[in-house]
Amino acid sequence: MIETLRAVLSLQATLLLLVLAGAAGKKLGVITAGFQNGLSRFLVYMVLPCSVLNAFSKGNTVGIWEQSLQILAVMSAVHVFYILLNLLLYRRKSPGRGAVLRFAVLCPNTNFMGMPVIGGIFGETGTLLLSVALFPVRVFILTVGISYFVIGRSGRWVIHLFKNPAVWAVFLGAAMLLLEWQLPAPAERAVSALSACTTPLSMILIGGVVGNLKKEMLRDLEVWKFCLLRLILIPMALLLALRPLPLDPVVCGVAVVMSALPAGAMTVIYTKEYEKDEDFAAACVVFSTLLSVLTIPVVNLASISLF
Repeated sequence: MIETLRAVLSLQATLLLLVLAGAAGKKLGVITAGFQNGLSRFLVYMVLPCSVLNAFSKGNTVGIWEQSLQILAVMSAVHVFYILLNLLLYRRKSPGRGAVLRFAVLCPNTNFMGMPVIGGIFGETGTLLLSVALFPVRVFILTVGISYFVIGRSGRWVIHLFKNPAVWAVFLGAAMLLLEWQLPAPAERAVSALSACTTPLSMILIGGVVGNLKKEMLRDLEVWKFCLLRLILIPMALLLALRPLPLDPVVCGVAVVMSALPAGAMTVIYTKEYEKDEDFAAACVVFSTLLSVLTIPVVNLASISLF
């Protein structure tokens, strides 16, 4: 357990240094708005799909289908819990901040931070299970999540879902597992090389957001309340709920760590698009991201001790 904790702390320290590198680049003018937008699209359309394929190409077929069904069921239930929690906590919030808080609870940073963190803790199996879990995550975000900003504008969610190349990467990866098919050696090496870019590029992108933070948001109590909920209370509640269930320990660990991830960058993107409180959204994303460097190892240690 001590060795695992050291490994997780080392991983989080590495991620923090990469985030700081991104923040420094933003402050120095090396990372521009155009660069950030291009890097975000490159990650979504090239690097993250390669991470998914790389995980499937190295995955072990023994028990993986049962684990996949379990993670699908668990994460679907978790998102129903998020919706009920939002109804309970944020029903009377102002429209500007209420939509941001509800979306930030529903949408942890599974794309840019989930891959490197869960891959670093659970290896290729963890990355594979995260890739499968992204199906219900994206469905909820593209339906319920968008409805928090504008009711009635999420009718084309299926089209948006299947425009994401990571979704097709999951289909292709599943077929590779089922048919025991491997990519040609040059393609496999290229996919592996692009997959290795996930962690540094994702953390540098988050660092660029950190570089835009306004100092006044440090005094906003609502931001700190959200961080407590997102990073500690939600994962601990899930950990206790999963403890008595007959589930695979890796599935439980991946689900708990997913629930402990900070608010996703999509929170800022949708807040800006629908003209809500953009500064508040950025503060929730940035502060929860920075604090998660400390909280994720604690949550993971609790998960190891119970599972």
